[in-house]
Amino acid sequence: MATGKNSKKATRAVVPDIVFEAVREGNSLFAACRRAGISTRDFYAATAADETLREAYQLAQADYADRCTDDIRKIVADLKTGEIDNSTAKLLIETEKWLAQKSCPEPVWDKIAGGESDSGDGGVAEIVVKFV
Repeated sequence: MATGKNSKKATRAVVPDIVFEAVREGNSLFAACRRAGISTRDFYAATAADETLREAYQLAQADYADRCTDDIRKIVADLKTGEIDNSTAKLLIETEKWLAQKSCPEPVWDKIAGGESDSGDGGVAEIVVKFV
């Protein structure tokens, strides 16, 4: 087993990928870091020092938010086929929207929304679903 500075570098190179994959799966950063065997403090220190890691983390969060939008589409499809009722669909959609907004930083949502929001505050893109 390798020791010294080289083994630390090898470990640090592998850890972020494990964290990013766990975030893409919908895990919290704490759970993702725990899976990778590092503390959130070490992860934040690494991302503060490396812009590439910061961007990779933002992309992982955006990937999870995109997965939430796919889940919303599936919920709408289930509603249309009658597999779920309106109130259940509304609750599920609101939950997915909350998860997507919680996981994805505002600058990424702003890019997804195509710039400034209607309110001009640069907020989160709004998903509107009408129940009939």
